[in-house]
Amino acid sequence: MTSPTTVVTGLRAKWGVSNCGQLMGTPTEAGLASIEPEGVYEHLAVGVLEEGYTLVYKTAPGGADHVKYDVYQSSSGIVCVDSHICRNDNSEFVKSTESRTDDGLITIRQTFTVSKHTTRVIIRMEITNCQKERSVDLTDFLVKRYADIDVDTGGSAGWAGFQAYWDKTRYSVFSYNLDGDAPKDKRAHVVEMVAMPSDLALDEPFIGKLGSQQYNQRANINPVAPGTKIDADGVLQWHADRFLAGEMLRINMYYDAFRSFAK
Repeated sequence: MTSPTTVVTGLRAKWGVSNCGQLMGTPTEAGLASIEPEGVYEHLAVGVLEEGYTLVYKTAPGGADHVKYDVYQSSSGIVCVDSHICRNDNSEFVKSTESRTDDGLITIRQTFTVSKHTTRVIIRMEITNCQKERSVDLTDFLVKRYADIDVDTGGSAGWAGFQAYWDKTRYSVFSYNLDGDAPKDKRAHVVEMVAMPSDLALDEPFIGKLGSQQYNQRANINPVAPGTKIDADGVLQWHADRFLAGEMLRINMYYDAFRSFAK
């Protein structure tokens, strides 16, 4: 079941932030969309409605994995608790959400910050291991941020369909079209998910073939080679050997979209 979404519009972009903590919206809403003079290019919330996070952990060393995820259209083991809008004026939109794992062990608080004069949305996650009176130390703790990113796919000016080139750096995954591929009076874009300094070191970013559902398991499967033109998805992930009772881990990242200035 999808979560209600707040959609906001700035000078250069539209964003949708769900009450459960995803950058997403229904097919008629924006997850992330660029606003250009010729129209709107939509990058999230077209086709597969999936953006969000996964937590994987063990409650005893060597034990079974507990896999909890909420990527908007698909969810398992995550319970939404609360959300509220902190600020919404001509300059900035800020929304806070709170969820818990269904075993009560972990609380996930997120803050989404959007400057209405840019295209970037910053996501700050605070993940706390604190079950009431019965917290346990967790091991082999993994956090994933997952997104089905499309480039120029939907919106009034979209042209590229669901396939685009994919690449990555040490700290990011991004999808793009080439300037020469854009039809007359249309633009190419780059859409990226980027890790910022966090309490945990970032693992190597991952590009995965769409449909492999990287979010519902610990492993990342069906890798896509950088430079491939395909319908894919992106993963940023962080790992800790131990996540002690009472600890809080901060994960910071952002999404952004850049237009081509070649035309």
